[in-house]
Amino acid sequence: MRSFLHEGQSLTPSARTLWEVQAFAQKPPVETAMELYRYILDRARPCIERAEKERAAIRDLRELKNRQASVLERFLQCIGGLPEIPQGVNAQISARRSYEGFTLENLILETRPNYFATGALYLPKNMPAPGPAVLLVIGHTDAGKADPEYQYAAQRLCAAGFAVLALDPFGEGERFEHYELQADLQPIQGCSGEHDLMDWKMKLCGASLARYFLADALAALRYLKSRPEVDENRVALTGHSGGGTQTSLLMLAAAEEFACAAPCAYITDMRAMLEAGVDPDNEMIWPGSLAMGIDYADILLAMAPRPVLVLANSNDFFPYEGALRAVSEAQALGQKLGLQDPPRIATAQSEHAFGKTLVEAAVTLFSNVLLGRAPQGDFRFAPLPPKALEAAGGCILKARPNMQTLQEEAKRLMEDAQKACLADGRALDARLRALLLPHPDSAIDEEIYRAGADRFTVYREGLCAPYAYLCVSWLQKEGLYLNSVLLRPMLAGDAPLPTCVMLWPGGTARIAEHSQLIHREVASGRQVLICDLPGEGALTPAKLGGSDLYISWSTLYKLNAYLIQLGDSLAALRTRCVLSALNAAKKYELVQQDAVSLYAEGDMQTYAALASVLSCTPAELSQSVQDYKDIVTQTWHDQTHTHAWALPGALRAFDPDEVRRALTAPQTPV
Repeated sequence: MRSFLHEGQSLTPSARTLWEVQAFAQKPPVETAMELYRYILDRARPCIERAEKERAAIRDLRELKNRQASVLERFLQCIGGLPEIPQGVNAQISARRSYEGFTLENLILETRPNYFATGALYLPKNMPAPGPAVLLVIGHTDAGKADPEYQYAAQRLCAAGFAVLALDPFGEGERFEHYELQADLQPIQGCSGEHDLMDWKMKLCGASLARYFLADALAALRYLKSRPEVDENRVALTGHSGGGTQTSLLMLAAAEEFACAAPCAYITDMRAMLEAGVDPDNEMIWPGSLAMGIDYADILLAMAPRPVLVLANSNDFFPYEGALRAVSEAQALGQKLGLQDPPRIATAQSEHAFGKTLVEAAVTLFSNVLLGRAPQGDFRFAPLPPKALEAAGGCILKARPNMQTLQEEAKRLMEDAQKACLADGRALDARLRALLLPHPDSAIDEEIYRAGADRFTVYREGLCAPYAYLCVSWLQKEGLYLNSVLLRPMLAGDAPLPTCVMLWPGGTARIAEHSQLIHREVASGRQVLICDLPGEGALTPAKLGGSDLYISWSTLYKLNAYLIQLGDSLAALRTRCVLSALNAAKKYELVQQDAVSLYAEGDMQTYAALASVLSCTPAELSQSVQDYKDIVTQTWHDQTHTHAWALPGALRAFDPDEVRRALTAPQTPV
């Protein structure tokens, strides 16, 4: 076989084992450690800049209201809309106790039919009725409303003259919905563990866990406003960390319900989040939001003309420089439009916390706006034991064993998604194209399904008896380099051969352990093209922000989160790259054009299955496609490789069984 690197020469022996070929393939002639990250930044920056220009172009209050309405519409589209919220919220006061300066009521609220949340209502003694109130939404802590940090905020606000409703979010406090009643234990990490577990199910159905945080908080707000002690026109809103997220959700979706707001330790901007490599929690990942131009400045502007005070920590993992930019942008626009009280910022010299400085800043804002004066009176904090704040004996499932759960809600969402899929009149390949393409605001279009590469770049070659091998890379249409190794019979010369494109986790970094499979194929007179997809093999990214590559809020989790916010996903991108590999292979002079097939293992089978349907390429797969219905219907799923299979809206686009059937009866080639 002739050399592709040395004109007029033949290949020479240069490797004794496939292990050596594998090592050669890990050194493509392009920078790969930051390639996927750079690709995401290159796609994100135009979205960020376009949104900044749109906000800067607002000329008057009418245009600001139009922007607010447009952002709200897009935001609700991102999270799958809002569930229906009851007008009247049923509540059970399970306990009422008197403490120095306040009365505490422990509450069980029916936020949706047969679905319950737990909370605590702090009522100042001698409070003139109706008086002002604060909805305090709790951040990430297993203790929920009983966490001393949130007890401090609630008691301090109460001492300043506000009724305060503190609400346990799903997966926190008394609301562990994966609690095993039979074993009497919580078998999963609470808080973010439960959030992430449920949110991936929701995203497969085209929704987001954020909509349920919103629904609970809005129901709690309705209950708070219904209390005779509360003036419904004087309600403020605050929350820290995950509570800052919930505060932001409420500012976007229900700004008119609040007189003022103080989101804490969450506000920054997308530019800073991306550049610092920060990992958003699942409920913060709103599919398509970045492509749609929704940024943190829009959250602040959503409340206009109502006052907003951003509470920030100078050493937070939510980048402080982003908070300064977001507030500065919102301030400049507010001043341009003549707003009486544009958004401001209060800063604590602290790490991520809702400390005394920021609590006091919130108290000052709320006192000035809702009471017309500065805070008055002394305050001494005395934390209560967790038992004192229990409304449901410590676990809502124990108190309401027959209640609806979000797991059951996910199953209902899946049924609705599959009905929508059946009602969609488009053919499977059209639905898959719509699913796998990024948001329409992206510059990427349907040509990616047909584009391969103008040429393969050979960067290493030789003989490794009985194989001839070529290490090759090529530039995919989206601007990503892909990497592969072509292994063919040594004695075949330059003859075009039937080709099997092979995919498995680890790609070219795991050639040696697949030696028997490779030998079987090559011995049959075929050749194999072993491909790395983005994030695999030689394309494995460098670790972002000191995170692990796979575990918890890992590098690949982060990169996938950013892609989802761009209206895309790593699974969709990888499927497009499989199509690129197939199209590139069919253009290569060593490939027999009408004899290309696919082989895939593990997570790669889903990409191969979808690419097979779209390209009419025969595929050898053991399972063919990730059974997304199982992920939704089964209580547990492993979260190590969510980046590999998470495909938002998948169940609205296809039934896994439909793809399996299509693999045996291919559609017309795209």
